[in-house]
Amino acid sequence: MQDENLLLPIPPGFKVGSQGSQGPGTTIMEFVPASESVDAWSQMVTQQIFHGRKDDPPDGLPTLMSSNWKTACPGGAAQRLGAEVENGYPAVVWAFICPRNPQTGKPENMWIKVISGSDSLYSVQFAIRSEFTADAARSALAYLRRVTVCDTRRADRACPKGM
Repeated sequence: MQDENLLLPIPPGFKVGSQGSQGPGTTIMEFVPASESVDAWSQMVTQQIFHGRKDDPPDGLPTLMSSNWKTACPGGAAQRLGAEVENGYPAVVWAFICPRNPQTGKPENMWIKVISGSDSLYSVQFAIRSEFTADAARSALAYLRRVTVCDTRRADRACPKGM
């Protein structure tokens, strides 16, 4: 590891489903269960790094997404669940609930953590295509708690040894 890094644990049994760029300065990786694809998934983890968007407020991306969510999903809801400073970086967590995605006909629920880094803006989403349950929310939020950013250049934001 060098400089600022997103530490993203891959859930057990998941594989890289796709990776690439979303326009200039943005990289994306999607992870799905090993037997699924990014076109047909039951769970998906999406990582986006907005390179160079240093010190962007972490609420900016989910706020923008929430304005489109209710249009894309009638009866859907978006809610900010909390904000903290983690390892010296501002971070927020939001929940996006969709009882029935019109494109798939299935429920689709997503939790997102956005971290405002010194070099880039980091977003990690954990999505499920099933009914919203308290257990699903707990599982998604437990996963997102393990997502963090570190910096090899700063002792106060140090990266774990041996990675």
